[in-house]
Amino acid sequence: MILNFRFILLGLFALHMSVSAEVAPIDVKKTGMQFPIHTFSNLAKQKKKIPDELDGDYKLMIVAFKRNHQQLVDTWFAAGDTLERRYNKPGKMFRYYEIPTIYKMGFIRRSLLNAGMRSGVKARAARERTFTIYIDKAPFNQTLQIPDENDIHLFLLNTTGKVLWRCQGKHSAEKERSLTQFLKKRRS
Repeated sequence: MILNFRFILLGLFALHMSVSAEVAPIDVKKTGMQFPIHTFSNLAKQKKKIPDELDGDYKLMIVAFKRNHQQLVDTWFAAGDTLERRYNKPGKMFRYYEIPTIYKMGFIRRSLLNAGMRSGVKARAARERTFTIYIDKAPFNQTLQIPDENDIHLFLLNTTGKVLWRCQGKHSAEKERSLTQFLKKRRS
C-alpha cells in the first residue's frame, strides 16, 4: 500500500513538472540584450542585415535549431498574421520572421539546403520572412541566453534590435496573451 502511494505521488510530481514546464517559458527577465546582427538572404533571395534591415517597429524573431522544430514554428503563424493585421500602423508596425539557425557550412551545401527549403515554402510572404542563418551558434546562443537547442525561442525586438520580450516553445493562448498585452502597453 505504501509502495503504491509513493508511485502515485511520484506520478503526480512528474505530471506537475510537465504542466509547469509548459507554463514557465515566458521569461521577461532575460531581456535587454541586442539581437546579434547577421547578413543573409531569405528564401525569396533578398539579402538583408538581420535584424536591422527587416521591416517592423516590433519584430518577432522565431528562432529554430532543428528540422523537427518547424512544426513548433508553424503553431505561431496564425498569431503572427493576426498581430500583423492588428498592428499595421505607421510607428507601431509588427512583423514576424522565421530564423532557422544552422552551423556554418560552405556555399554549395548552403545553396542546396536553401533550395530544398525554398521548394517546401511556396507562399511569397513566407519566403520573404524566412531567413536561414549559418553561424557559429555558441556565441549567438550565449548572447541571447539560450540554454540549449531543444526548443524554439521567440524574441520581440524594437527598431534597434533590443530584445523587449521573449518566450520559448509552441504557441499557447497564455504566450499570445502575454505578447499581446506587451504590445498594447507599447501602443500608447
